[in-house]
Amino acid sequence: LLLDAIVDAEPGNLRTVVSAAVAESLHEPAAMVNAGEKAQKVLDEADRRGVRVLSVFDPDYPEALRPLSDRPPILFVKGKLPPRRSVACIGTREPSEFGETVSDKIVEALVGANWAIVSGLAIGVDTLSHQAALRHGGRTIAVMAGGLDGIYPRQNAKLADEILEKDGALVSEQPFGVPPSPRNLVQRDRLQSGLSIATFVMQTDIKGGSMHTVRFTIQQNRLLFAPVPQGRHAAEPKSQGILAMTQFSATRFADAARAEGDYRRMLFERYRTGPVAVPLASKEDYTSMLELLDARVADSTGQTAPVRPSSPTQMSML
Repeated sequence: LLLDAIVDAEPGNLRTVVSAAVAESLHEPAAMVNAGEKAQKVLDEADRRGVRVLSVFDPDYPEALRPLSDRPPILFVKGKLPPRRSVACIGTREPSEFGETVSDKIVEALVGANWAIVSGLAIGVDTLSHQAALRHGGRTIAVMAGGLDGIYPRQNAKLADEILEKDGALVSEQPFGVPPSPRNLVQRDRLQSGLSIATFVMQTDIKGGSMHTVRFTIQQNRLLFAPVPQGRHAAEPKSQGILAMTQFSATRFADAARAEGDYRRMLFERYRTGPVAVPLASKEDYTSMLELLDARVADSTGQTAPVRPSSPTQMSML
């Protein structure tokens, strides 16, 4: 019935939903037949590969994504669906000792509090986060930038299998056969934060790819956390993004991140009196961290402004 209503609608009434070309093609019988055949091929391959194809109209479509204006209309899922108690753990592809250490310790604390770990299966912090979640007995979800018929990078194929074996999931909005292009990698980032209550940035440069996920996290009004490096770790290039998130004012951060338009305005409106990320300086901050997460997941609307703990005074390797 819904498809019939769409097909019968005037093209002008569909412009806010689909492109002008798609709206026009809905009135071409041949185009509709071709689209139906392509869709059936996708469904057949998904069934063969054990992949679920969910649309926004399916009751199992992740609730965390529904409120997003740029939610994917179709989601491919292999394994168990991401739970609401999920957090994204991301960072540089070239972590230092600091990045490796905090990734393990923070993930261990999160898993111990029954949080699932969402990441992108990339080398570096993503891999460390997935591995830490599995090592500490937790669930983890890999959000892919390409179709689920291929694992990228190939060296993480075994890790992907282990994620599925341990009740995790592989998730993508891309159809089978689509490669993980740079554009798709950025699009993937919004799903990592979108599926999560909060994003933890373990280590990143100010110009690192992780800053895309930071932007999406803020735009989606998710919580943002970052461990604070000290001493020689604070001087590392891969820590400069963390220092900006945990120490800069909105103006300095916006300039450093080259934020423009609505993103820049949002930073000024929300973070006039504090940094954009909740700083984690020591294990003493874990209690307030977990309290913030529990408070946010308990909020049925998810629209409350982030509540921040008092600024930590003792800084140490977490």
